[in-house]
Amino acid sequence: MRRDNDRNHIMSKSSLFVGILILVAISACDAGQQRSIRCRVTYCTSAQIYFDGGKEEGLSVGDTLVIARGDTSVGSAVITGISSHSSVSRALVTLLPPRIGDIGTLMKEGNLPAFPHTVSDSTTVVSPLSPPSPPDVERKPGENVLAGRVAFQYIGQYAEDSRLNINQPSLYARMRLENLEGTGMSLSLYGREYYDIGGPYLRYGDSTHSRFDLSELSLGLDRQTAALGFSAGRFISRYVTAIGALDGGELFVRQGHFTAGAIAGAGVQSRVMGIGGNQRSVGGFLAYHQGESIFDSYDASAAYVRQTVGGNLDRAFLSVQNSIAIGTNFNAYGSADVELKEMTNGVISSHPFMSSLLVFVNYVPTPWLSTNLGYDGTRSVYLFESMKGVSDSLFHEALNQGFRLNGTIRLGMGYTLTTEASVSSLAGDGGSSHTLGAGIRVTDIFSTRVFGSLRFRNVGGSFLNGSQSTIELGRNFFQHLDILLRYDSRSYSVDRLKQTYTTQTFSGNANFWISRNLYGTLGADYVLDNTMNGFQYFLECGYRF
Repeated sequence: MRRDNDRNHIMSKSSLFVGILILVAISACDAGQQRSIRCRVTYCTSAQIYFDGGKEEGLSVGDTLVIARGDTSVGSAVITGISSHSSVSRALVTLLPPRIGDIGTLMKEGNLPAFPHTVSDSTTVVSPLSPPSPPDVERKPGENVLAGRVAFQYIGQYAEDSRLNINQPSLYARMRLENLEGTGMSLSLYGREYYDIGGPYLRYGDSTHSRFDLSELSLGLDRQTAALGFSAGRFISRYVTAIGALDGGELFVRQGHFTAGAIAGAGVQSRVMGIGGNQRSVGGFLAYHQGESIFDSYDASAAYVRQTVGGNLDRAFLSVQNSIAIGTNFNAYGSADVELKEMTNGVISSHPFMSSLLVFVNYVPTPWLSTNLGYDGTRSVYLFESMKGVSDSLFHEALNQGFRLNGTIRLGMGYTLTTEASVSSLAGDGGSSHTLGAGIRVTDIFSTRVFGSLRFRNVGGSFLNGSQSTIELGRNFFQHLDILLRYDSRSYSVDRLKQTYTTQTFSGNANFWISRNLYGTLGADYVLDNTMNGFQYFLECGYRF
């Protein structure tokens, strides 16, 4: 009887998922079409942003793209390498961390910054680990502007121990419908329905092979010119990101440069941490925005959040966010969380302390050099009613404090040098650790339209020491196929165990598109490990709107 109930529950959620896809697709049918130089982010690294538009779409090296997520400005990037249908860029202004699916729009020619002429316009760039897309089509200003993709995915893993095998087909959708029926509202959907053919999930307590994960399903109105705004459904508030995903809503009013609002909802269950499902959050926030352009702007927000479980206090804290952009060469972001309560000898008392501090700065002193400096400091946060301790950090969940420095040097003739360094320390007897790395990338090797990169990283600490080396080669064929080959070697020694672990991975990735909207990708990894060898593969076929 329980399995029948679980099956009916899964079928109802799957029906809802498919129904939402149909509703969104029907709503977008009456949107007109016109060509525009507009492309999507397909892949992001610490130093580069990849787009699905290239020379065939009218882009060229030196063009600056303004990146947005709906009505929210993300930043800007300048194209440093390009092929027929893909391009790679470096960030100029970073207001928010870019994500796959963000939209990049070409700026007017009069606003383009100067860029060194040593970068070749004939270089080839492959978007690694992400399916490319054919030319994008921008809807005419009006109703129901749809962006995103739906796809069929298949993930497989074969290991020497058959209990670790995975065979998992899935249906994936990530879409955003702007200006819904001319109301100015947006409808967002991000979900994945998958079915595991094997038995891993049954062994870990799940009662069915099938599972539906809904990351976002929200309706919202948030425009700078609107006096009233809201979000409802499963969403992450851009004003109070420290809460994470909520099932609930937020309502806010905007007057001039100021925005004030309230937020409430239930936390989304975390399978990893085992928290969130029974947690209720309520709070209020005040935000300030100054500047008409993302290249000259300042944003700040402050929020109070109270979280409870069963009516009892779980956590109470203040959260602050700030970002600033001065021209195209400098931008910075910072956030901090302050806990208002602490438990001592089983008694909750008022004792404010800072649990998280994150700062990063991007600076481009010259057209051939860009730098990024970051600091992340955390203290463990104890959830009173959930009875769990978590590290409150946006980037490193187990890090107490650390500094990071990244640099990119464009050497000319298609050569780019990247460097990275980090130093971190843990409280108590945690000791310290460091990472040093460097890499070089060539966008066109001997005019063969083959790009390559070589990276090396050294890691040292109180518990673990080792290194990692990576070699990549890639090329575009027939303007419809991108091939990427990669070799990765990692060797680490655990001092206390007096044991060395070595892993070698041979990878191949093929991205292709069949028509203007249909695309596919196929990836495979062969892993040689001290303990167990294995083979992994990934297949995706989808449709981009």
